[in-house]
Amino acid sequence: MFSVCNHTALAGSRVAVSLAALDLGASPFAVGLLLSFYGLLPMFLSVAGGRWIDRIGMRVPMLAGTGLLTFGVVVPFLGWDIGALYLASVTIGLGFMAFHLAVQKAAGVIGGAPTRKLNFSLLALGFSISGFIGPTLAGVTIDLLGHRAAFGLLALAPLAAWFGLRRYPFEAHLPHVPPPQPAAAAPGRVLDLLDTPELRRMYLSVTLLSSAWDLHQFLVPLYGAKIGLSASKIGLVLSAFALATFVVRLALPLITRRVAEWPLILAAMACAALVYTVYPFFPTLPAMIALSFALGLGLGTAQPMVMVVMHHAAPPARVGEAAGLRLTLINGTQTFLPSAFGAFGGVFGLASIFWGTAALVGAGVWYAGRGLRAEGRLGHAALRPEGGPGLASDDDLRT
Repeated sequence: MFSVCNHTALAGSRVAVSLAALDLGASPFAVGLLLSFYGLLPMFLSVAGGRWIDRIGMRVPMLAGTGLLTFGVVVPFLGWDIGALYLASVTIGLGFMAFHLAVQKAAGVIGGAPTRKLNFSLLALGFSISGFIGPTLAGVTIDLLGHRAAFGLLALAPLAAWFGLRRYPFEAHLPHVPPPQPAAAAPGRVLDLLDTPELRRMYLSVTLLSSAWDLHQFLVPLYGAKIGLSASKIGLVLSAFALATFVVRLALPLITRRVAEWPLILAAMACAALVYTVYPFFPTLPAMIALSFALGLGLGTAQPMVMVVMHHAAPPARVGEAAGLRLTLINGTQTFLPSAFGAFGGVFGLASIFWGTAALVGAGVWYAGRGLRAEGRLGHAALRPEGGPGLASDDDLRT
C-alpha cells in the first residue's frame, strides 16, 4: 500500500510536470530536461544509497524518501513557475530512489528465496495499479481543476504513506540488520559486479528496458499534444500501459512455469522495438491506446524477471549495492535520454525518437540473445531459486 501511494505520486507527477511545462511555454527540449532531472541525483547516489541500506536497514530510508517525495510533489502547488517544476523533478526523483531501494531489498529478503518471486510479483502489481491511477488522476484533475490542483491532489498520496509508515510496525516483518563489518573488510569495487556475465547482460537489458519505459512516459505527452489530445486523453493512453502491466503480471505465475526468465526478457525487448517502430504511423487515440497497451504487456513481464536475475546472480551481502547500480543505470537513462532525444526530436521530429529507440532496443536483443545462445541458456528454466520450483511471481519499477 505504501508503495502504491508513493508510486502514484511519482507516475502522476511525470504527466503533470510535462503538461505544466508545456502550459508555461516550454520547448520539447525543456520538457525533456525536466524529466531528466528526475534521475539526476539518483544517477550519482543510488550505489551509495544501496550500501547505506545494506548497513542500516530499511525503515529510515523509507521514511526519509517518502517525506522528500511529498515535499517535491507539493512544490509546484505552492509556487507556480518553471523553477518550481525543476525543484519538484529533482526532489521527487531523489525521494523515490531512497524509498524504492529500501522496498526492493525488503521484497528480496523477506521470507528468503522461496517467497522472493511472490514478493516481487505483489510489488509489481502494486506499481501497475499506481501506474494506472497516477496518470489518470493527473490528467483528469488538470482538465477539471487546473495544473496546480493536480499537484496538490497527488501530494496527498505520499503524505498518507508517510503517516502510515510512522505508525505501522513493519520492522517485525523485516530481517535483522547485520552488525557493521570491520573497516578491514571494505566492500569491493562496484564495477566488480560486472565481472559476472549474467549481471552484465542483466544491466544492459535494464538500461534498454528502462529507456523504452521512460521514453514512453516522455513521448506520449509530447506526441499527444502535437496531435491535439487533451490532458485526460493523454493520461488515458499512459493508463492503458499501466493496465497492461497489471494484467500481464497477474498471469505471470502461469507464464513462468513454462518460460524461463531470459526468454521473457528478450521477448519484452523485441515487443518494445516493434511497438516503437510502428508508433508514428498511427496518430490517433485508439491506436495509441492499443500500442501503449501492447508495450505494457511486453515491459510488464520484463521488470519482475530482471529483479529475479539480479537477486540470483548478485553476492548476498551486496544485493543493495547491486540494486543501487541497477538504479544508477536506470536514472542515467532518465537523466540523459529525455533531454538528448528532446533536442534530437526538435530537429528531426518526434518520429525519429521512436525509431531511434526501436533501433537501440533491437540491437540489445541481438547482443543478449547471442550470448545466451552461446551458453545454451535459451529455452531452459535457468533460474529456479533454491527452495522454490517455479514462479509464484515479481518486479521493480520502475520505475
